[in-house]
Amino acid sequence: MHDIKGVVVGAGYFSQFHYDAWNRIGGVRIKAICDLDQEKAREAADMWNIPRVYKNAGEMLEKEKPDFVDIITPPSTHLQLTKLAADLNIAVICQKPLAPTFEEAESIVDYTRKAGIRFMVHENWRFQPWYRQIKRMIDAGEIGEHLHTLYSRMRTGDGWGKDAYLDRQPYFRTMPRLLIYETGIHFIDTYRYLAGEVDSVYARLKQFNKEIKGEDAGIVQFNFSSGAMGLYDGNRYNESIYADNRYTFGEVTVEGNGGTLRLDGKGNLSIQKLGEPVKPVEYEHHRKGFAGDSVYFTQMHFLNGLINDSPFETNGPNYLRSLNIQEAIYKSAEKNSVVRMKTVKSRNKIVD
Repeated sequence: MHDIKGVVVGAGYFSQFHYDAWNRIGGVRIKAICDLDQEKAREAADMWNIPRVYKNAGEMLEKEKPDFVDIITPPSTHLQLTKLAADLNIAVICQKPLAPTFEEAESIVDYTRKAGIRFMVHENWRFQPWYRQIKRMIDAGEIGEHLHTLYSRMRTGDGWGKDAYLDRQPYFRTMPRLLIYETGIHFIDTYRYLAGEVDSVYARLKQFNKEIKGEDAGIVQFNFSSGAMGLYDGNRYNESIYADNRYTFGEVTVEGNGGTLRLDGKGNLSIQKLGEPVKPVEYEHHRKGFAGDSVYFTQMHFLNGLINDSPFETNGPNYLRSLNIQEAIYKSAEKNSVVRMKTVKSRNKIVD
């Protein structure tokens, strides 16, 4: 049994899913929590049986000497907090968005690389059980040897009206970039996980709710190096037909030269091989934690990486590729044109 010691910075809305997952993972102990809002920090500490509470992250890292720190704070704080941990040779798992700008995200990745610490972005979408199952089936050739298309349709329905986002994540209202920066990045990373690297993108982005600052709807076309095509149809304004639209965050269709995989909003998967009837796909998924317990699986992946010294799927350099595609999407929408990606020094770079 391993005894890995961790600390956490952050006690906001999404932190509950992190604390719950750490609480259920064997071999790890969360010894302290830090947040500027001491009332929230103490509430979280009491709920999750965390021994100590701090207001200063540097003090916590110095005194606790943890094996890792879990950063669950706003993007503008990530560079400073990561540097504090890196200077003390402490591993980091950091929530997304990784930073306010691509350049700052690069600084985080470069700093952790030079410090020689283990660093992982807490990108949990690809760890949702339906995407792990879809990936297994693609790799096994169950819908053919060649992917044709990926299609996602997302409707969260939390972005309409004058009080949009106030009950859960009010800071969404003032973000100059919203849909792609906050939500679409998940799909970018997951599309890369399922279909490989992206050659080019074309995007149209819209703002339906004039009460907020950023875009809340968009359609993005992806062209992959493999020859596959992708389409992300995202909209935070309109509603889904599903009672729990945050379980799978929409429907997905994956087509290959041998058939089709379909995911509905309840987590049900089906396969339809060419010339054959539709059949259900049996696999495990549970309404626990966040989106099929994906936070738990993400943190398990991080912990196993620390224990076994194995690679993180969403390590810094890999995640910068997704962020480059994110930047290409915004550039495409601004110019109303296709933006091509060029691989340079193991990262995708934007080419006009």
